[in-house]
Amino acid sequence: MALSEYSLKNRYTIYPLFIAAVIFGILSYINLPIQLFPDTAPPLVNILTSYPGAAAEDVADLVSDPIEEELASLEGVEKVSSTSQNGISLVAVEFRYDTSVDLAAVDVQNALTRIRSALPDTIAEPQVLKFSTSDRPVITLGLLGTDMVAVRDLAEEVLSPEIQRIPGVALVDVFGGFQPEVSVDVDRSRLEAHNLPLGAVIGAISSHNVSLPAGEIRSQGQQYSFRVDELSQSIEEIESIPLSTPAGQRLIVGDLARISIGSGEDLSRFRVDGSHAIAMQIFRQDDANTVEVVHRITAAFEEIGKKYPELTVLVADEDASFTEQVVSNMLGAVGQALALATVIIFLFLGSFRRGLVVAISMPMSFLLTFAGMKLFGIQVDLVTLTAIILAVGMVVDASVVVLENITRHYQEGNSEGAAGVSSFKAALEGAKEIQFAVIAGNATTLTVLIPLLFLYGFVGKTFGPLAATMIIAFISSLLVALMLVPILTMKVTGNAGRMERFAQTAARPWSFLMNRLRSLYVHMLKWSLHHRWVVLVVALVLFVAGGRILVSLGMELLPKMDGGATFISIETPSGSSLDETERVVADVEAIILEEAELDKVSTQIGFEPGMNSFGGGGVQGPTQGYITIAWTERTERDETIWEIQDRVREKISRVPGIENYVVRESGSTAKSTTASTIVASIKGPDPLVLDRLGDEVLKTVASVPGTVNTYRSWRLDQRNVILTVDINRARELGLPPDEISRELARSLDGAPAGVYRGEGGNDTPIRVRYAPEYRRERDDAFAVRAFAPSVGTTVPVGTVTQGREVMGQGLVTRENLLPTLDILALHQDRPLNFVSRDVERALDKILVPEEYAITLEGEEKDMAESRSELAGALGIAFIAVYLLLVAQFKSFAHPITVMMAVPLSLIGIATALGIAGMPVSMPVLVGLILLIGIVVNNSIILIDFIQQRRDAGEDRMVAIESSVDARFRPIMMTSLSTIVGMIPLAMEWALGAERFSPLAVAVIGGMTAATFLTMIVIPVFYSVMDDLGGWVKRFNRTD
Repeated sequence: MALSEYSLKNRYTIYPLFIAAVIFGILSYINLPIQLFPDTAPPLVNILTSYPGAAAEDVADLVSDPIEEELASLEGVEKVSSTSQNGISLVAVEFRYDTSVDLAAVDVQNALTRIRSALPDTIAEPQVLKFSTSDRPVITLGLLGTDMVAVRDLAEEVLSPEIQRIPGVALVDVFGGFQPEVSVDVDRSRLEAHNLPLGAVIGAISSHNVSLPAGEIRSQGQQYSFRVDELSQSIEEIESIPLSTPAGQRLIVGDLARISIGSGEDLSRFRVDGSHAIAMQIFRQDDANTVEVVHRITAAFEEIGKKYPELTVLVADEDASFTEQVVSNMLGAVGQALALATVIIFLFLGSFRRGLVVAISMPMSFLLTFAGMKLFGIQVDLVTLTAIILAVGMVVDASVVVLENITRHYQEGNSEGAAGVSSFKAALEGAKEIQFAVIAGNATTLTVLIPLLFLYGFVGKTFGPLAATMIIAFISSLLVALMLVPILTMKVTGNAGRMERFAQTAARPWSFLMNRLRSLYVHMLKWSLHHRWVVLVVALVLFVAGGRILVSLGMELLPKMDGGATFISIETPSGSSLDETERVVADVEAIILEEAELDKVSTQIGFEPGMNSFGGGGVQGPTQGYITIAWTERTERDETIWEIQDRVREKISRVPGIENYVVRESGSTAKSTTASTIVASIKGPDPLVLDRLGDEVLKTVASVPGTVNTYRSWRLDQRNVILTVDINRARELGLPPDEISRELARSLDGAPAGVYRGEGGNDTPIRVRYAPEYRRERDDAFAVRAFAPSVGTTVPVGTVTQGREVMGQGLVTRENLLPTLDILALHQDRPLNFVSRDVERALDKILVPEEYAITLEGEEKDMAESRSELAGALGIAFIAVYLLLVAQFKSFAHPITVMMAVPLSLIGIATALGIAGMPVSMPVLVGLILLIGIVVNNSIILIDFIQQRRDAGEDRMVAIESSVDARFRPIMMTSLSTIVGMIPLAMEWALGAERFSPLAVAVIGGMTAATFLTMIVIPVFYSVMDDLGGWVKRFNRTD
């Protein structure tokens, strides 16, 4: 029993099923997870290790290198890269896409355990992070209050752990200065007068300010635990801690130092719209939903606001709002596409009732699609909503075919002289007759979509969900067409009423236009069949011209998207203080605040140990500034984000005191792990040679038209003072080099000396160092006093050391165990492949020493990998459709005729992209794959009709002409409904639509060309192939 027959005979079973489907579809849509874009990054595990006091080269050699070597041997590793700077090592391990990130993290943790003994003892325990440290936080909050030190303490001690417990939150970074600290600023001259080293002050405070266990007494039936609890509870108590001089004089700490409670010396600062604040950057877990996580966080802070009314919370930046706006806009585009397709179908049908059937069937198909997405765990995002818009015009085809066939049966059965037929019987026979043809017609489209499900890597993560959503939509439309449409058509079939007559009148001008166009086509076809070679030559010329146009348009990985967010990273010259960097960043902020389209701006300056975000790039420290800008929505401003950025970039270039700056939009690279669109990677053993080559490559890349913001990943500009110890003199004084190093470090950077427990019971760290006036200049380091046991007194470090300034790497980068220097740039105003080609040609002219190599990476490498994957899918789709047609036509020749529609579509693709000014991109290639399954459907129906009429005895010429005349209207209806359904996406009416608008433009162009050329070129080619077949048969008979 056919599916349609079962539905018609069991209508009261079908009714509740579809009512349930509506309810489940609505609930599924409401509960589907929402994301802006699929997670396309490969499995990535980062190892963050702190090595306090170590120079970048030492961090690289002693920490990063052993970790890299061990992790490079793990199964599934694609790439290992490291970034080392003063005190911090970051090793990033990229795994193959088919690797579980959870299992990868376990393997990394086990590997670190194996080599822990080979790493320096003084490093902090390496942190294994299952997210990219270059990822943006999903929300950044600025906390303000009257006492910023108390706000910082609240954020770290109370709020951060609370937010960390929210499901989906990976990490919370708190920074922005104002770290609570008891500062003990020691007067160096007083130490010298009393012949005391700084260690004496540290030791006195540490030994008198304690809370320590003091043993236990265990006796029969009783047990006592003892504890010494002598933590200072006031500044006065710290000041009164005693210490003795070598001469036996008794002093107190207050005699030697100024003691204050407040904030330590700032290592970073944060501002929201110009106001200083404490930043809380919150990162989501890899598998967490952005919108859900942000909503949970904002809900949590609403409760926090009630609990702490003195706290002001400002949202500096968050991803949920834009994501929701994009989804809302795209859903609006779905509604627009449905409305446009419904209008076209109504104009062709000329019937209010039948138009109502179609109007019901389309949303029903999409409700079933949402239910299928929920069932298979597919989220709502830019990709899947694009799939739904693309499917709007196509899913209606099956319903229209079933509807038209049932209507034809009813009209023929009740025409003059006929026996008469009921609407039930017409629905039964019409739907049953057409069922196989409907399924077969959709089979070609489903066939080309299936290979997309098995794409690997970035392109598979991007377009796999698109293919899956479209497959669900097509299957849903088939179920609706074969189960619901026959029932609805039966209900509406009957005598025409007033609404039907009005609908026929309204559609009459359209019908007149289509009839005139059909007559014109039949006339053109007659001429073409008598001038076949002219038609084929013209088609070939158009095809070649289309190919040349496509080549001339250039290629991108993904189209750029105006997301309304800009990031500016600023680097001041090496050695600049935090205050100097803040002054420079304030000048840049002033430029941004002049922009009329500004919505919000937040600024991060400097870097604090323990932070997990390395988004600014370069050496993380006081020379770094990172500005996040939110503009008004694209639809609300006259300028594009790139026009605004060009203006800002030009103004920033005139700001003094900037060593390097980068202005880029959110999503400037399609793949989050790709640093920039243009990356020239220089690899080799010697940093000096890399530096020299870097200067040459930088000038070369910057000179190529289309490159902007060219910069280096590192420079040899880190000022270091290398101390050389006079070993003989040091031995005489009993002062080993390691003691000199320790004394310098604690005098200049400070050393912990326990904690201070104030009245509130909170523990505040105590830090002892020289007073600020004794650590301002270079020579202050040589005046640091170290205790010399051999002479029983303190001596200046300068008496046993000499210093020389050297310029070194502030950042040491390696990839797959090789030292690297990357030259990065963004591209603009020219397609990526043209810019990359010119860059590569320019780089080939550079003389590279042996053991060194310059390779072009970035998005060009990503695009090559994606292009290869899609080309494979295109080939598989082409072969699969051909084999399907061989089975359907029982011929190897006719499928070739049918598939001639595919090259015809290339003419339209090239023309449409050329008019729109769009380069070829991965979405265009996906559109071409889709067209293989779509455009052949019209050819299938046309060739099938010609064959049927010839089998019935008609002459070939007559059969061709009558088939085009009969199939013109259905072909135009299905094609135009598909085309108009894609207009909202092609016209970029929705935010975010520009990411996939080239796909819609390509399909519209391809469908338009294929539709209008199919009814001329395909019949001509058919007649040529038929003649060729006849000639072959005659030749074989002659043999």
